[in-house]
Amino acid sequence: MPIRRYSENSLKTYKLFGISLYQQKYLELPLNGRQQFSPRSLFSRAGLRNVNTPYVSQVPCSWGAVYFPEHWREFHDYLSLRLTETVMTLDTEVVPGVRSNFWSKSWKRFYIELVYLRGYVMLYPNYEDFLSLSTNHLEVGSHVKVRSKEKRNLFLLPLVPLSEPQGPCKLLDMPDQTLPDFDALPVLNLIGSITTFDEISVDGEVRRLHLLNCTHAAHVYNVKSLMCITVPLGAGD
Repeated sequence: MPIRRYSENSLKTYKLFGISLYQQKYLELPLNGRQQFSPRSLFSRAGLRNVNTPYVSQVPCSWGAVYFPEHWREFHDYLSLRLTETVMTLDTEVVPGVRSNFWSKSWKRFYIELVYLRGYVMLYPNYEDFLSLSTNHLEVGSHVKVRSKEKRNLFLLPLVPLSEPQGPCKLLDMPDQTLPDFDALPVLNLIGSITTFDEISVDGEVRRLHLLNCTHAAHVYNVKSLMCITVPLGAGD
């Protein structure tokens, strides 16, 4: 049975693969390059009543996040199939029209594929001025050669204060000072557009049919059934 991490009141919460502690300040996946992003501005333009609402996005965060174990185990199985080219060659474009298809050394490319095929989402905070529960310190390494001011401005975010002797707690800066119902959360796709749970699920299933010519049901958290590899009847239920 799927595990409901957010609430027992929604049948969709098994789609939630994790919680981001870091706010999205830029969109990384549009084909025309990195774009500035503000969820509050997006929700205001869309006419949403509560622009300070948390939201769910198909984009996986790797700069401070909690990944749920059943989805992470599923990702390990998916990665094994992709790297061994059991079902598709490595150059197969699973997700159409995103920059991650060109990330040859990133695990996120393959996680994004799984997220797309499954219609999965991650919960994101939406505090004013991009206050976050984690930040990217841009330590010099494989991806950061020079810790420039420009890069710090791109990725370094202010952290929610540990204590607030004056004024309301910033952690409660959300509608009615509580988490909204899961079904009421705005849903964003991989390129930062507002969509719905039903739309991302249909998009993934249509792509799966196109890639694999498979109409068999994809059992929850079971990659072999997702990739149309024969599984015993009832496996993964």
